Amino acid sequence: MAGQNILPQALYQSNMLKAMKIRERTPEDLVKPPSGIIHHFRTMHRYTIEMFRMCQFCPQFRETLQKSLTDQATQTSLERQRKLNWCREVRRLVPLKTNGDGNCLMHAASQYMWGIEDIDLVLRKTLFSALREIDTRNFKLRWQREAVKSQEFVETGLHYDTRNWEEEWEYLIEMTSPEISGARNRLPYNALEEIHIFILANILRRPIIVLADKVVRSLESGSSFAPLNVGGVYLPLLWPAEECYRYPIVLGYDNMHFTPLVTLKDSGPEIRAVPLVTSEQGRFEDLNVHFLTDAEEREKEQLLKEYLIVIEIPVQGWDHGTTHLINAAKLDEGNLPKEINLVEDYFQLVQHEYKKWQENVEPGRRETCSRNRQELSLSQLSLLQMKCETPNCPFYMSVNTQPYCHECFEQRSQGNKGRKQSSKVAPEKLKAAGSGPSRGDICEPGGWTSEGPVTEPRSAPPTAPSLFLYSETTAMKCRTPDCPFTLNVHHNGLCERCYNSRQLSPSTKPHTATHSVSHQRA
Repeated sequence: MAGQNILPQALYQSNMLKAMKIRERTPEDLVKPPSGIIHHFRTMHRYTIEMFRMCQFCPQFRETLQKSLTDQATQTSLERQRKLNWCREVRRLVPLKTNGDGNCLMHAASQYMWGIEDIDLVLRKTLFSALREIDTRNFKLRWQREAVKSQEFVETGLHYDTRNWEEEWEYLIEMTSPEISGARNRLPYNALEEIHIFILANILRRPIIVLADKVVRSLESGSSFAPLNVGGVYLPLLWPAEECYRYPIVLGYDNMHFTPLVTLKDSGPEIRAVPLVTSEQGRFEDLNVHFLTDAEEREKEQLLKEYLIVIEIPVQGWDHGTTHLINAAKLDEGNLPKEINLVEDYFQLVQHEYKKWQENVEPGRRETCSRNRQELSLSQLSLLQMKCETPNCPFYMSVNTQPYCHECFEQRSQGNKGRKQSSKVAPEKLKAAGSGPSRGDICEPGGWTSEGPVTEPRSAPPTAPSLFLYSETTAMKCRTPDCPFTLNVHHNGLCERCYNSRQLSPSTKPHTATHSVSHQRA
């Protein structure tokens, strides 16, 4: 396909000068003791990349773009295991391609913040020198406690004496060496473990959340043959919460490889957050919080709220008619300054290649692409994130009709007073209210396709929760009283569940539909 070999395979390749600026800034931003508890960054740890929207491109070109930038094998695997993108109320996350040289943990964290890999080993060298230069007893005690609780210790009755513990700890420090390994048939660098993720979270003064399977699986058969404990939450507990950045770094871990899981800029209603639970085997299960002391274990829920911005999200339960409120951690939006924002440069390059690609495709495809782009510009890109000024109107104004929504503007133009109470809602209004263009007609939620649908039971309908729950969404509430979900474009003002309930019981009116609500806190 035209363009397939032209699109860069990494963000930094779109602007080498910007990438060099970032590489110069990161070591300059580092602070070493005695001015702090551990080596840490002054400001650079607060940056986050966010991918551009994809719906403006044709499916064929979009596929090319995905193959260039994303780790599709990791995405497919984690989605199949229901560790990634299982909750439709939050924005989809996509894994970016990451070098598998043994330093992938540092590459992934670096990409999540800055859009470049850790090829200068700034993060790895910082981790190594921190373990060599500071008092590591706190880390060591936490590691010992977690090791003793592990399945390996419990099931085998394994016991270490003092010498064993010292040797193991020294080996864990040596593993972080930035020197290239001399062993044959091995990766250039030693792969890192859970304790290194925890120490990195403290260096970055920022929580790290890892989404991973609970078992190591055979690449051939998919069967599990060993437990895996990498997934979960790593809090920077050596620092007071007020000195940390509360938006987490989110990583995926699959087939012994880390990737950054990044959000996409999207005008849809989903919330920029990551669930603090997994959904499997008929229940919601809290993500593990790693390396807590006994006292911290008892205060786990409070610690999560201090180090993360925790919000509650309603999702459908596994049993029909149940709704669960699960905890989720809010994610940062893209906040890199223009002079070091590689996503912007990559996007400009993609747009340039897209124009060239359109010139080479057949006329029929070009018409479809043009129509899709026009629909987007009319239905979404003209909207403003401001409510219509008509009292109690739930819709949003656009550039052409401000300070009113399309319907109020039209009614005022015709001299009509008051709003019409009609069961039929204009498509423009639904789009203005945040439901977007008939979802799936142009592209999947978030703009990135995935291989294979997630099967039932699933999260709440692919619309945002209601406005009384989330001020940041632009979705409309289901007209069933006390229903926490939002209407579906195709269901006459009802959410998917209320609509289905009404279909099952034709005599049941919308206002009688009920939901039993249970609280599941992460």
